[in-house]
Amino acid sequence: MKNSVLNLRPASAFTGTVISDIDLREPIPDSAVAEMKNALFETGVLFFRSQNLEPAHQMALAEKFGPVPDAEFLKTVDGFPAIGLIEKQADQVRNVGGNWHSDHSFDEIPPLGSCLYAQVLPESGGDTLFANMATAYDSLSDGLKKTVETLKVVHAKKSSFYNDPRPERQVSPKELAKIEEELGDRFTSHPVVVRHPETGRKCLFVNPTYASKIDGWTEAESKPFLEMLYAHATRPENTTRFSWEDGSIAFWDNRTAMHYAINDYQGQYRMLHRVVVAGAPFQTHA
Repeated sequence: MKNSVLNLRPASAFTGTVISDIDLREPIPDSAVAEMKNALFETGVLFFRSQNLEPAHQMALAEKFGPVPDAEFLKTVDGFPAIGLIEKQADQVRNVGGNWHSDHSFDEIPPLGSCLYAQVLPESGGDTLFANMATAYDSLSDGLKKTVETLKVVHAKKSSFYNDPRPERQVSPKELAKIEEELGDRFTSHPVVVRHPETGRKCLFVNPTYASKIDGWTEAESKPFLEMLYAHATRPENTTRFSWEDGSIAFWDNRTAMHYAINDYQGQYRMLHRVVVAGAPFQTHA
């Protein structure tokens, strides 16, 4: 980028920006934060390598982008209730985030984004995929754009335990009953197409983890239509794949990007620290 104060390069054609030659323990000037925000909102995710952060440093980075709420549904770092542990034990089969999703899309106001910092990594595997939902919308046909702009989708937390038929994603009836008791009716509806609050770009806002059905349609009618949108959004040319290393950070925009934590490290422990940044209401897409 011309006149950039940061060393930026694309991670792929449409999705992700790699930021190098920066020590995130040091104060970040406002000009650098502005560049980070622009890259995040346009490409969906920022990648940093070779960092050596304490929890306070990760919090300081996240707070440059907005308010940071306490973590939900996760164990947290002692003294830092906003830093949740994304972990999978060596004897666990199901991982966290093992299908395409946007974090907390079942909330009325979904998060701006999430900052994930590697702590303990498996010897191999455990990469994360990202897809740019703004370019996914842009590449739809004009006729399909007109159709999807009229639709809304119901997003539900508990859908993540029903939508995925793969054996490694299954939970027992007893666990499902407990989940339903704890989660209750945690759901909301969002337009299939939203306008990004910062860039104004139109984005597809659907994901196979939390979307249950299209408003006014049955689940059977909704499923093939939504699966067509998921397949379109996650075409290889619209995605990037991040291989974690010690000191790696991925900071993604939950409005612009979906992500997928690949569960290919059975028998190994993996743990990362996640901070979520609070979001703002979507603009109407009209």
